[in-house]
Amino acid sequence: MAHLLMLLLFSFQLFGYNLLPAESYTLRGRVLAADNREPLSNASVTVGTLNISTVTNQDGYFTLRVPESARNSRLIIRYLGYENLEIPVVTLIDKPNNHIVLQPSFIELGTLEVVSGNGRELIREALNRIPQNYAVDPTMMVAFYRESIKKNSNYISLVETVLDVYKSSYRSYETDQAKIYIGRKATDISPRDTVLLKFQGGISTALMLDVAKNPEIVFGERGDEYNFTIERMVSINNKPHYEISFLPLPGITDILFRGKLFLDRESLAISRMEFNMNVEGRRDASNIFIRRKPSKMKVDVEEASYVADFIEDDGKWFFNYSSTQVRFRVRWTNRFFGLFATNYTINSEMAVTDRYRDGVNKFPREERIRSTDVIAEKVEHFQDPDFWGEYNVIEPDIEITNAIRRLSGRLIRRAE
Repeated sequence: MAHLLMLLLFSFQLFGYNLLPAESYTLRGRVLAADNREPLSNASVTVGTLNISTVTNQDGYFTLRVPESARNSRLIIRYLGYENLEIPVVTLIDKPNNHIVLQPSFIELGTLEVVSGNGRELIREALNRIPQNYAVDPTMMVAFYRESIKKNSNYISLVETVLDVYKSSYRSYETDQAKIYIGRKATDISPRDTVLLKFQGGISTALMLDVAKNPEIVFGERGDEYNFTIERMVSINNKPHYEISFLPLPGITDILFRGKLFLDRESLAISRMEFNMNVEGRRDASNIFIRRKPSKMKVDVEEASYVADFIEDDGKWFFNYSSTQVRFRVRWTNRFFGLFATNYTINSEMAVTDRYRDGVNKFPREERIRSTDVIAEKVEHFQDPDFWGEYNVIEPDIEITNAIRRLSGRLIRRAE
């Protein structure tokens, strides 16, 4: 599986948007849990009558721009283990401090419901049903992608792009395609950092995280290297789901994955997957992520974690969101100051914000993002503060916002 792992690990990615007409409203809010008042991150926020959506950030905030025609629609908030909440769009207009509270969902189980035990047969049946549970025909998507690089506690790079995506059929072996519609970046990477941080294939990896289309990336041909355990039933989108954990079989020495996935009880569609690599204490893990490095540079990979999320529409399931986080610890052994390690964290996310079935066409070869592309080299620096004004955006973290402001100032001075 080593060649498959390579595909997953050169990657960073984030969220997508749809260009809207000038007559539009900006909806803002914060999603909280009713039982503990904690913010719910990565909650799905969708306009019910349109394919316009976003997700909440780590503090539960979201921003969503909708056309005037959606004024009488309803906003649907979804989060794993909580009841869906529908809110009239009109009640959120021009109100910047909306607190939206989701109630925990409790599932009543039948007397014969199996909620624990070996989940291998469920997983195999779920894989067999992928052709009928997911889109038969190719579709087009709009997505927003963001990747950031953090050196110790400071952000040194942030890249955002709006993407057009050709999503191939789940019944074909054809790969997905993406092209950058528009992008921006703020960077302050030193030559030494560049040695480590020129990663490739962020957007390509974001699409490869569609584990329903590419299950072999994690499980190989049949998942024979893993134990699968049914843990419990949880509610997602007001529907019961099996929560199934997976771990590599004892005695397997390869770097593999562990985590949990969620299957819709009725269809056995994969609706969400949260997983990470068993890289802790593995010196060979750095070879997966870094193709070339100086011999005196010692790299330890401390974390490689992933999320893939799907959404149902008219009986079919679609790729909706993915995220990646990779943490490295770096030392230079030929320098006195090499006694002190430097920590790097790469975060990326991609969120689909629109899907459509008309005008489905592949992109010219020269416009496609390749798996070898470094996305930070494909986009321009920040320029116009209103650059993204016409696009739905996911609220950035406060720290990232400050970093952008600081780095943009440096860029302006350099330009002068």
